[in-house]
Amino acid sequence: MKRVRLDIGALAATPQDGGKFVFYLYREGLDRCLPVPLSPPEMHAMLSNFKQEEDTLTLHKVFTKTLQEFKVELLEVSIVKDESGAFLSELLLFDGEIQMRQTAGFTDGVILSKKFGAPIYIAEELMEYHATGVDSFSKEVLDSEAMLSTLNDALQHAINNEEYERASQISRQIEELKKTKN
Repeated sequence: MKRVRLDIGALAATPQDGGKFVFYLYREGLDRCLPVPLSPPEMHAMLSNFKQEEDTLTLHKVFTKTLQEFKVELLEVSIVKDESGAFLSELLLFDGEIQMRQTAGFTDGVILSKKFGAPIYIAEELMEYHATGVDSFSKEVLDSEAMLSTLNDALQHAINNEEYERASQISRQIEELKKTKN
């Protein structure tokens, strides 16, 4: 099964039907995105955990610190669908000896991926079925500053892990984004 690596994108609210929230994960290269509808509590969890405020205590921060205290790493997150059609996260954890898989909510997986700097993957066929092209409307929805921050985080993570080819790809994405902002 071929997999596609995803980058954390943007959170958008729509005015229709009292306001719906959608979270976007982007395929590398920013040519396709996976829109995932969120409930208000899921949206709040995303916003609370993506803020850079250190004094805000969230359950995800406590969980992250607990895993780190016990020297458990989050190696990757895979986006999957359950029988009902809802997106879920499959976490691949490693305690130094044993790799463990654990299913979690979609939001939990994305938040933990960001906190651990772990990559997010999805099966290519699932991505192709549910993804949309990044059209002009989607590009307007994208907050370029948030995307730039995400790409810079990914660049630093790639450099720290000596993934120089990936770092080069991310650098090109950053330059492209900077050109479109000007």
